[in-house]
Amino acid sequence: MNPTASSPPRTGLLLPPTYAATVAAGQRPSLRQLLVEWVDAVAFWRDFARVFPALYAAYHFATGLVFCAFMVRHFSLAAVATVMAIGSGIATVYNTVWYHRYCTHRAYRFSRLLWARVFLWTNPVCFREESYVIPHRQHHSHTDQPGDPYGPHLGWLGSYLGTESQQKMKRDLSVGQYDRLARSLDHLGIVKNGYAAYCRTGSVEPLWHWLLRLAFANLFWTGLGYLLAGWWGVQAWLAGVFFYSALVRDFNYRGHGGFFGEQRPGAPLNQLFYGLIAGEWHENHHTHPRLARSGFRWWQVDVPYAIIRMMHLLGMVSHYVEADDLRGRRVVTTPASA
Repeated sequence: MNPTASSPPRTGLLLPPTYAATVAAGQRPSLRQLLVEWVDAVAFWRDFARVFPALYAAYHFATGLVFCAFMVRHFSLAAVATVMAIGSGIATVYNTVWYHRYCTHRAYRFSRLLWARVFLWTNPVCFREESYVIPHRQHHSHTDQPGDPYGPHLGWLGSYLGTESQQKMKRDLSVGQYDRLARSLDHLGIVKNGYAAYCRTGSVEPLWHWLLRLAFANLFWTGLGYLLAGWWGVQAWLAGVFFYSALVRDFNYRGHGGFFGEQRPGAPLNQLFYGLIAGEWHENHHTHPRLARSGFRWWQVDVPYAIIRMMHLLGMVSHYVEADDLRGRRVVTTPASA
């Protein structure tokens, strides 16, 4: 059984940004165009469907304020190291293992949907899985080209603010198109809207379900932080969440060819920093996007791959896609599912 056999919809589901014509002409959008697009993406007062990116943006800015306050009030090597460790841990477990290799590329499968729901309900990022999966599929189809929702062709700020823009979904899908989209997200374990609700909200996941698990995850992790280190631990945790989310927004530009103003279209980079901090050896990944690992050389540490293999040994993962060499893939299965 091949976990990559499904063929989910890959393009045409995102609304084009307001600066689409500028990008199509081979130009980077201006600061004004970027700000106009970002406001359009969060304008829930004009369109209720924009409430999802608006709430996520508010959460991002709120954790940013906590980050600044924490660093001002508690600055020390221990505080900096704690925030970096939290951010790196979230990036490794929830961004790479969960969002990237499972939700989007299905490089492995859980033995039971229960394990996917454990990740879903403890996900501290509060970024909807469908808002990662759908744009990322389009990103691989149009890497660094018009239609790619993020990347160096948009500039650093364009990629940073693109986190909100990439949540603008088309709502004029046919019933069959929506059914196909919804089925492609079955493995996430989310409650799903009916067709009429999707047409109103532009979201497969209902707002109430997302808010409920957002509240649960925040209470779980901040509660754990309080038990371990009081209010210092709560602030450190939220600061770490912001540090992670800022890194991801930066990675959307820097990890795909943009570095200190330099652009390498279509050339994702194996950057040492993001490889070590989250297992994102991105040039390898774009060459073999459906593999459960992206670290191919001995020095390319791939902690997410080690976590996937550990979950496989524990019976949480039934099978995963592994490269024997750089020329091919094979599916590894547990004895029970062989």
